[in-house]
Amino acid sequence: MTDSDGLDYKDVAAIVRGALSFGRLRFHPKALMFKSSKTGKIDQFSSDDVCEIQWMKASRGHQIVVLTNSNTITKFVGLEEKNKDDIKRFLEDNYKCSFVEKEPFIKGWNWGQVAFNGPLMTFHNDDKPMFEVPLSDVSASTVNKNEVTVEFHQDDDNDLCLVEMRFYVSNAGNEDDVPADLFQKNVMKYADVIKATGDSIVKFEQVNIQTPRGRYDVDMYPTFLRLHGKSYDYKIPYRTMIKLFLLPHNDQRSVYFVITTDPPIRQGQTRYPHIVIQFIKDDWSDLTLELDDETLATKYEGKLQKEMAGPTYEMFSKVMKFVVGQKIFVPGNFVSSRNTQAITCSHKANSGYLYPLERGFMFVVKPPVYIRFDEISSVNFSRVASVAQVRSFDLEIETKSGVGYNFVSIEKKEYTKLFDFLKSKKIRIQNTGGEDDGMGDDFGGNSGSDNEMPDHYLEKMKAEANERDSDDSESEDEDFVAGETPDSSPSSSPSEDGGEGGGEGKKKKLKKKKVVKETEIRSSEGGAKKASKPRKEKKGKKERDPNRPKKPGTAYFQWMNANRPMIKEKYPDFSITEIAKKAGEMWRNMDPASEERKKFDDVYKKAMAKYEVDLAEYNRNLARNPPSSSAGASSPPPKKKKKPTSAAPSSSSGQYKSKETINTDDDLSSDSGSDSKKSKPNVKKEPKVEPVEAEDKKRKRESSSDSHDSDVKAPEEDSDSSEGGKKPPPKRSMRSKGAPTSAPVALPDDTFGDEEFTDGEQPVSASSSDED
Repeated sequence: MTDSDGLDYKDVAAIVRGALSFGRLRFHPKALMFKSSKTGKIDQFSSDDVCEIQWMKASRGHQIVVLTNSNTITKFVGLEEKNKDDIKRFLEDNYKCSFVEKEPFIKGWNWGQVAFNGPLMTFHNDDKPMFEVPLSDVSASTVNKNEVTVEFHQDDDNDLCLVEMRFYVSNAGNEDDVPADLFQKNVMKYADVIKATGDSIVKFEQVNIQTPRGRYDVDMYPTFLRLHGKSYDYKIPYRTMIKLFLLPHNDQRSVYFVITTDPPIRQGQTRYPHIVIQFIKDDWSDLTLELDDETLATKYEGKLQKEMAGPTYEMFSKVMKFVVGQKIFVPGNFVSSRNTQAITCSHKANSGYLYPLERGFMFVVKPPVYIRFDEISSVNFSRVASVAQVRSFDLEIETKSGVGYNFVSIEKKEYTKLFDFLKSKKIRIQNTGGEDDGMGDDFGGNSGSDNEMPDHYLEKMKAEANERDSDDSESEDEDFVAGETPDSSPSSSPSEDGGEGGGEGKKKKLKKKKVVKETEIRSSEGGAKKASKPRKEKKGKKERDPNRPKKPGTAYFQWMNANRPMIKEKYPDFSITEIAKKAGEMWRNMDPASEERKKFDDVYKKAMAKYEVDLAEYNRNLARNPPSSSAGASSPPPKKKKKPTSAAPSSSSGQYKSKETINTDDDLSSDSGSDSKKSKPNVKKEPKVEPVEAEDKKRKRESSSDSHDSDVKAPEEDSDSSEGGKKPPPKRSMRSKGAPTSAPVALPDDTFGDEEFTDGEQPVSASSSDED
């Protein structure tokens, strides 16, 4: 890619210790720059410092090798053949360096000559290079007679890396000169081997380091930093330090100094990419630098003095800044609700502080995390609009590489501050949580906001509360009086009932009672049951025929089922929804013309063709042998009509029939033998009565029959059910005063014939034929 300021190439990788570090390569008239996508580190090579650029064909397209006057070498791969002319023309116009094209030796021989060109060792044959080894990747080298062993630094980010190489160097008939020793000396001349020789520039004793935890003596040498503790000893080259941070603690009594290294230091199998040092503000130090005046004036340009005094954290920061040659990042304009520059939160069950910086987020103390803004894909606020009892929310950050970070237990007071900060940095926010409502302490939220994510748990609780309130209001009886039982059954004896007057009073009360939605269902034993509110019948789910062929899944679902274990292994911390989201993203980014996409498309097409054939065969069989209606396979069963619980429906002949109707002759004869009162053959038809009054009459009839009273009374009629609204006179007793009780008369089986009586209707005794 060519622009007005130079050349810009994306998806180019730098070879660092045998591993590929992808990023962006830019040719500027004043410098050659490369920015790593992983760490964000920018490597610059001044145009005056670059002495030679080599162009060569490589396994990944083409590569360039940059050699500098300061004896450094860097390789970049991923360029194309068409880029060669543009780079060559740009270098001729802006750089004072040579552009050399080399052709590799590809015969596969394992012998040849070795040439040392500064920090680059080239193994060649016929003046064509077989391979090249940057000596800065060498960690050690040994000699055993004519054999030289070269060991390399290991890259922890790669499972496969080059560990060592062995070279056999012949004497060529000269016994005095040992070529193997010369070979080893040339390798070690530019090898990256740290040797603690000489005196350190300055020393800080018993420094409190949070990560890796412990107290260490910090020695600053000209090229590396040494951490000396009781159990571990670390040597960290300055060139591996990519960022320095100075962060104030929320207690205003201490500060954190953070050193970011790449590659990270190791303690056993644990890697520490960030070294967190804690200083107390009140600590004071007097330093004497072990440097001569000439070095202070030339190398450090007079910015460091031989004698310095001040707070320990200021002295440490000042020396590190000029010795390492890196800027120190401090918090910007962000201020929390507590007037601090950090937000208290937790990450991976560990409490710490989140610092919103100008170019990223920094979390300390354990585990320290640095997230650059340019690698953030989106930010999500969760649990913001939750119930009022929850006074915190979570901040979820997702990076472009698919890695997610979750910071929990952030006070709701920080929401507005954090939201405004992210908005000013133009970071995409998935869920604003009601950013337009001016949230304060309570975070009521704007429920009408389109960007607000609903709290389903809160809505569920509200719905259940409203349903309980509506049920209570519907089930309440408006005539209920404390101390009375609404479902109590009426008395069974005339004395308890208060005679006929008591019955009339109760009927008037029932008449005044309002109709409620719930119905009262009386049991046969006389107890009362209150039925719950009638609910609408749910429509039955249509049963699927097991013989019907199942439609196959799409190509995407078949691909996802095949690749789900791979995604889960690559992202072990992902949840089920995150795995599905990642799979969808991978499927969208997949080229439709790729072999993998075509493979699953073909599988889907074959499965769909088979499904259509099976479905046609199924429909033909279904047409030949349709399922029976009773089986219910093709249609759901018809709904049953509900029968009335107490009131008997009227028939076409004007008769009434109840559940207690005697249907068999045996039952009829047993009733006639046990009861002393019989009904007349022709019983006067009465209008339909209300369920409650009919049950009361039935209960009175049973109680009177149990007492074997010979008094015969006509059935009482409800004032509401009589014609004209008038109550008919009661039946008079058929027994004169002082006359003996008549014996029961045996009746034939067909005395009642086809006549039936309604619920609550009291049959008249057959011992008397007088009518009133």
